[in-house]
Order: sequence, then structure tokens, then C-alpha cells
Amino acid sequence: MSENIIFAGFSLDPADHLRSDDTWLFEKITDPDSRFLLYADGRPLMDISDGLQAAYKTVDETNALTGGNWGQTDWAFIGTDGDIATFAVALIRKTDLPDHEKFIDLRSVALQASKAGFSPLPSLLGRGKMLLEWNGRRHYCSCCGRKTKADRGGYVRKCINDSCAKEHFPRTDPVVIMLVTDGDKCLLGRGKGWPEGNYSALAGFMEPGETIEEATRREVMEEAGMKVGNVTYIRSQPWPFPSSLMIGVFAEAITTEITLDEDELEDAIWIDKVKLRSLFDSGGDASFKIPPKIAIARYLLEEWLQQV
Repeated sequence: MSENIIFAGFSLDPADHLRSDDTWLFEKITDPDSRFLLYADGRPLMDISDGLQAAYKTVDETNALTGGNWGQTDWAFIGTDGDIATFAVALIRKTDLPDHEKFIDLRSVALQASKAGFSPLPSLLGRGKMLLEWNGRRHYCSCCGRKTKADRGGYVRKCINDSCAKEHFPRTDPVVIMLVTDGDKCLLGRGKGWPEGNYSALAGFMEPGETIEEATRREVMEEAGMKVGNVTYIRSQPWPFPSSLMIGVFAEAITTEITLDEDELEDAIWIDKVKLRSLFDSGGDASFKIPPKIAIARYLLEEWLQQV
């Protein structure tokens, strides 16, 4: 099992200490060596001529595609690789592309990238997507209604109203995803509308004021009608749809009788390690499809199966 997880493993230096340097940012955003990732409706531009790669553009190519109007274009600084800076840019107008370039949904990119094992590409593209979508939703101040402008390379938006001058910061929505266990059995659920055989760990958004442990216990009770006790943090995963952080945990069941919240779940089952290992070895079947590699539920299940 890889120690890495899809949408994690960011490969660039985020260079936070340089984001407030407007002179440096201007030099980099006009530097012919800088690289630009382009997005349309949250989908990154990909080069499909030889496998699947990011279709990096130069500043001149980006200016041609955006009209060079940076004041009306959402963009964000992503990071550096040595002296080379990378930016994400949102296209707001239709553009003609060569046959080997295509805007592709990020889930599809991640699924294809994961077939060859871990790849840092989804993390890079995911960070750009999250920053651009946040900037695109924060053109107006939520305090006074006036317009905002991007600052610190797209990591802050400032209200242009001097009497307000509110600063707004990117939002991340925390989600607990929990593998509930009872000895050698684990609990898996199938959400409303999911295809037959698609089961995963239970999950839900954290509420204001909750700890991870409290959110885990509340969600399991709400969805499956069970009490859980000990909660153990395992791993987290950025999830850019649109901007969440998946917090993966193990949760030990106190009660084991399932009472479904039928508004949330179609079904929930206990499955033991012997059967689950057999399904993983065989690639799954019609009754149980193994979660894809891009899902943190897959990581949680693999981690649990390795435990004696």
C-alpha cells in the first residue's frame, strides 16, 4: 500500500513568504519561464497527446487566451519549483484549442492518474481548482456588499471599501469519514442513489464547535443509529469538490444494531476481514465494488485490513 493518497503530496514549494511581495509576483507572472495552469468551469486543461499531462502555458499563450485582461481574470499563485513559478488561471471566454488539449473534469483526471499508482498531479491541479473557485465566489464583500480584490497571490481578498476593508480568506470545509469497527468487522454504507454494490465508509460534514470525535459520534448515530466510543485519527485528504478536507478515522462501535437514516443511506452492512480480503484479492464483485483509489475510504479499508 502506498503511503501517499490522491490529492495529497503537493509537489511545489507554496512559498507563503513571497505571496505578499507584489514586485516579486509581478516579475513572476510576466516571466517567460513561469508556468500557467488553465481552468474552465473548474476543469483543468490537459494534454492528452501522450498519456495525461497538465497542459502548461507560457505567459504569452495565457495572455492570448485570456485577452491579457488580468484585472478581470481570477488567478492564483500556486508555488515554485526552484526558480520556476506556477500559477492557476480561470478562463472566462470560449477558446479554440488544439486537438491534443482538452478541459477534463478533475475526478476523471485523478482516476486516470491513480491507475499507475500515486501521482502528485491531482494535488497540484486540485489546489489550483480550489483557489480559483473560492476567488470566483468572493468578488463581493459579505460584510458590506462592495467589490473585493485579490491579494497575496489569490490567498486573500480585500474589500475595496475603505470604511470596511474586510479581509476574506479561503474556506475549507472539514468532513469526518469514519470506518466503524467491531472486532474483525467493519461497517460500510451505500448512499441514496448510489449504484448497487457501491459501499463506502460513513461520512459527514463537521458542525460548528465540534471536535473530530464529537462529529464522528454524531454522524454514526444519525446515519446508522449506533453509538461509537474510541475514535482514532488515521489520515486526511484534500478533496477539491469544491473545497473540503476529509478527516479519516477509525471508530470503535459500542452498539452494533443498524438503524438506517433512510434520507441518507440506502443500505448499511457489517463485513468481516476474511470476506473483505477476499473481495480485495478478487477485485470485488457485483455485491461489493471496492472504492476507487482516489477515495480515502479505500485507504482506510486497506489500513484496517493490514492490522492483525
